[in-house]
Amino acid sequence: METTHPQGRLDGGSPAEAGSGTPGRSGLVSERNLSKSALRALELLEFFAARRRPARASEVTRSLGLSHSSADQLLKTLASRAYLIFDSTQKLYWPSPRLLAFAETLDESYFGGNRLQMLMQYLVDRTGCSVAISTPVGHVMQLTHFLAPPGKIYDRPPGELFSIFSSAAGAAIMATWPVATVRTLIAEAADELGEMAARADTIIANLAEVRENGHAFGGLHRRADTCSVAIALPQSGVNNELTLSLRGAIPVMEARRWHYAAMLHEAVASIIAPAPPERSAIWE
Repeated sequence: METTHPQGRLDGGSPAEAGSGTPGRSGLVSERNLSKSALRALELLEFFAARRRPARASEVTRSLGLSHSSADQLLKTLASRAYLIFDSTQKLYWPSPRLLAFAETLDESYFGGNRLQMLMQYLVDRTGCSVAISTPVGHVMQLTHFLAPPGKIYDRPPGELFSIFSSAAGAAIMATWPVATVRTLIAEAADELGEMAARADTIIANLAEVRENGHAFGGLHRRADTCSVAIALPQSGVNNELTLSLRGAIPVMEARRWHYAAMLHEAVASIIAPAPPERSAIWE
């Protein structure tokens, strides 16, 4: 089935390939210049957060796909600087209190109390759709967090880049920007947009429709079998710009588009000013 929508696909051309953002302008680096040791350290902290209990070196090795020597070096390095605590009796590692200030800062930045993660899981459970959080970086969007329903392939790695002009998430965030900012972005992305760059008024009109509807709807590819409903999240803490998207099969999303959009707004309202536990389904 071939489908597209002006709200989710503003350029009318081919979507940018994932990872195609220009390093200098986006603030990102190419794959070959990534620091593997930094990534491994952060992936280790994600591992502990998901596991929620201490782990042995052998468990870290299996989970992160590291060699025994690499896992041992990583764990001992972090323990030597007190980022991890090592129980020498049970041979277990666990994050130390040194990370509490970091955790508290994140908690304050994203609505507090792990609410954003809870909201995403709530939406997955209620809709059966995948849920994504994305952020603009230059004229690309970057996927920062993604949850898929049980049994569905986790096919979108955090860090994935896609054109801001070719997605519902991009349309949702640009709809919150001043027109002058959008026009500047269009001019900067002229090579990507091709002849559509000369029709900036069409893009501006589509974004006005997104604002009126309260959500963006569409997908990355003309021949894709999935599409998304997306809204911009209210800014919180350090004022990072984020979008929240539901993605599913095109027939389902087209039939339930407005219901899902209302559900996104209701869920977001609950994490901003949550109702008492007995009245708010998200916190049940």
